[in-house]
Amino acid sequence: MEIRSATEADLSALIPLLRGSWLTTWAPELPFAAVQRFAADDPARHYAESMWREFVVAEDGGALVGMFHVKGNWLNAIHLDPKRKRQGIGSRLMDEVERRISAPHREARLEVRAFNIGAIDFHKQRGWTEQRRYEGKECGEPVETIEMIKLFSAR
Repeated sequence: MEIRSATEADLSALIPLLRGSWLTTWAPELPFAAVQRFAADDPARHYAESMWREFVVAEDGGALVGMFHVKGNWLNAIHLDPKRKRQGIGSRLMDEVERRISAPHREARLEVRAFNIGAIDFHKQRGWTEQRRYEGKECGEPVETIEMIKLFSAR
C-alpha cells in the first residue's frame, strides 16, 4: 500500500470513495431529508473538487482505498472504502496523520459524529480523548458531535 499526496487524476476515485463512505456511515443515522440533500447537493463532489490538493490518499493495487485531510493540527476528514474496512488501512492512514501533525504541533484535534461508535472507539484506542460534545450539522440536520484531542510528547 502506498500513502501519497492526492493528484487531480485521483478525483474520479475520490468522489465515489467519499460518497460511499458517507452513505454507509452517516446516511443510516440521519433523517431521510438529509440523505435527499446529500444526493441533491453532492457535497462529496464539491469537497473533493475544491480540496483534493490537501488530501493524502492510500492506494492499494492501483485502487484508491482511503484518504485523509489535515489542516494545521486538525484532522478534517478520514474516509475508507467501505468494502476495505478492518484491513489496517485506517491504522496506516492515522499513523501518517499523527506523524504529520505531531511534527509541528503538540496536539491534534478532530470532530466525530456521536453515532459513529466505530470511529470513536478507533480513536480512543489510539490515545485520543473526548474534549467536548456539541450540536453540529450534517446535511442541514442537527447531530451530536464530539471534539477529540490527542497530545504528543515534547520533542
